[in-house]
Amino acid sequence: MVATFRFLQFSDVHLGSRLTGSRLAWPAERRAQRIREITEAALNACRLAREYAVEALLLPGDLWDDETVSAETIKQLIDAFAALDPIPVFIAPGNHDFCSPTSPYNDDVLRARDLPPWPPNVHIFRSPTFTTVRHPARPEVTITGRAFVQNVSIEERLLRDPIPRPAASLSVLLFHGSWIEYAGRDRFEEDKLFTAPFSRAELLAQGFSYAALGHYHHYAEITDERGHVRAAYAGCLAGRYLSEAGPHFALLAEMNDRGLVAVEKVRVDERTIHDVDVDVTGAEDERSVRERIRRKLLECGAHPSDIIFLRLRGRRSRGLRVTATAEELQQEYFHLALADLTRPAYELDRADPRTVQGRFIHEMQRRIAAASDPRERTLLERALAYGLDALLHGTVEPIYEE
Repeated sequence: MVATFRFLQFSDVHLGSRLTGSRLAWPAERRAQRIREITEAALNACRLAREYAVEALLLPGDLWDDETVSAETIKQLIDAFAALDPIPVFIAPGNHDFCSPTSPYNDDVLRARDLPPWPPNVHIFRSPTFTTVRHPARPEVTITGRAFVQNVSIEERLLRDPIPRPAASLSVLLFHGSWIEYAGRDRFEEDKLFTAPFSRAELLAQGFSYAALGHYHHYAEITDERGHVRAAYAGCLAGRYLSEAGPHFALLAEMNDRGLVAVEKVRVDERTIHDVDVDVTGAEDERSVRERIRRKLLECGAHPSDIIFLRLRGRRSRGLRVTATAEELQQEYFHLALADLTRPAYELDRADPRTVQGRFIHEMQRRIAAASDPRERTLLERALAYGLDALLHGTVEPIYEE
């Protein structure tokens, strides 16, 4: 009979994240509530590990944000891990919860902050080089990991050369880094660190039975040539920003020496972030706009408990109150942020070229057609709309800029 190993995996919780600077434009009260909910999601995941009697909890990094996490939150995490004993918890610190002399991973720091030490069932990989430990109850199972020791990009291909480790029937790697073939939407965030890069081929060549990955915030798996899942990002545990739209979960999984044999994605947070686009072109009145928005929200499965980022696009008749209409729906959801990207529905092709307006339109269209830079083209299109507002109505309706 082939030996199996049952575990729970999650990462990238970013406890203590302030949720500021977001296009979701959180009101203070909602932001504070969401911060509490993200902490509760992590505690729920720990309870899940005990409920399903897993053999290990695997945490490949970014449990918290080092600069902003509170002592109270660290205490909650320590207590949650202690309650799992004898289930072992394995942590490979990432770039946001890096392991340093001033980090909460240091028991001296915990003592100075009047916090209890990490419980004996918690193993933290504190070295920037790979080390391997054996499972306390399953010595034929090894867990290999390393730690970030500062929040800086690592350009070195850490998985290029074989990682020395003892022989084992089942081998697990905990690794926080950037899979170069990953295609999730958060990869291209401006502030997303590209660090410790590796390829599918490099990871598979290491020969681990399974690799629990952290750093990217959407579920992604790496399969071998036979289709077996040999590595996976669980993604973040609960959505915080627009780039984290969609469902998130912990992974309840079972593995053998050829990878995962079973995996269940278990949600521990009730809210989903939805990134929604609605085209209002041709809408004759506010009722029509409202119906289009409701239909789109229904299509994407939005619930009253969810978080909505709503973009209104297309051409609208001047005077049509699309923003006010959308704002009427804000009370129906936990949080709804709005971006009005609509443009006035000017009939540009019917402009009389003998008039000032016609000459302005012709010149702006010429410049737009000649622009090779998309950003320059967007700027010129906005200038055309503002110019026509001023020429035809004497006032300018501001255009939202993402």
